[in-house]
Amino acid sequence: MRLLYILAAAVLAASAANAQEQPAFHPTKTVTIIVPYTPGGGTDAVGRMTAKALEEMWGQTVIIDNRTGGNGSVGAAIVARAPPDGHTMVLAVSGIAINAHLMKLPYETETAFAPVTAVAYPVSTLIATPDLPASDLRELAALVRKEGPNKRTFASSETGTRLTGERIFEQADIKLLNIPYKGAAAFVNDISAGRVDTGVSSVTSALALINAGKLKSLGIMGTKRLSALPNVATFREQGFGGLDENSWYGLFAPAGTPPAVVEAIQQDIAKVLARPAFQAKLVDYGALPGGDTPAAFSERFLRDVKQHGETIRRLGITAD
Repeated sequence: MRLLYILAAAVLAASAANAQEQPAFHPTKTVTIIVPYTPGGGTDAVGRMTAKALEEMWGQTVIIDNRTGGNGSVGAAIVARAPPDGHTMVLAVSGIAINAHLMKLPYETETAFAPVTAVAYPVSTLIATPDLPASDLRELAALVRKEGPNKRTFASSETGTRLTGERIFEQADIKLLNIPYKGAAAFVNDISAGRVDTGVSSVTSALALINAGKLKSLGIMGTKRLSALPNVATFREQGFGGLDENSWYGLFAPAGTPPAVVEAIQQDIAKVLARPAFQAKLVDYGALPGGDTPAAFSERFLRDVKQHGETIRRLGITAD
């Protein structure tokens, strides 16, 4: 009998250890993460990193599906209609919180999704063509005041970067002409070539060209400098307030996804983000690790929906 007790205890201990090693979410088929922007941008890069890590953790295929259009709303709409079982999600930027204020959507922004987590916080930068006679936002402001409003241009890849640009220029008390693009990869190349003067981009999307001298950064959002761009001052350092908070790469499941599934996915992503190698890669890209709980990210998302609407109305921004 004593031997049987010992064997039973060993089996229970092995079962408990095995349960701890198993992932919290058990997908039964391919998991699709929709990135509603073009390949090659920051959202796409972080999405592919995350998909690969989750695929290894779950032992199930995780694919990135780029569905562009409508400032991210086309891809978001697919997820809003998807079965709420955790197998289809969208990795979006703050544009998803903005579109409701600028266009008619086939879903209700505040109720169509179950926010999972902010995978990362991309640091936004104001980039410029290398030939622009300004090395930071202070010098750009002086240049625009000398030349007059709307003489210089700025590119944006979706409503989130457009709004960030307008906020930066509002703080600097200058006006540049917006040139909308469908994805970050396209407009950073045009800025590098001098076809557009400036643009707002995540550091993730622009870093390689900045390091190669084909773009220059006039400043970054946030409260401290990035190790990836140690010589680039924050806008706060340059004397411009109200530009401390960065955007997010946020993961959303369809509304109605069971809270236990949402929490399990968030916990698995948090485990991925806790890996030093993964964190280092994000930092190298110019992004900060996320991992917020569903409740915390949902609160941030709904706050952004409200605040972006107020900013859009104040600045008189309309859909491009």
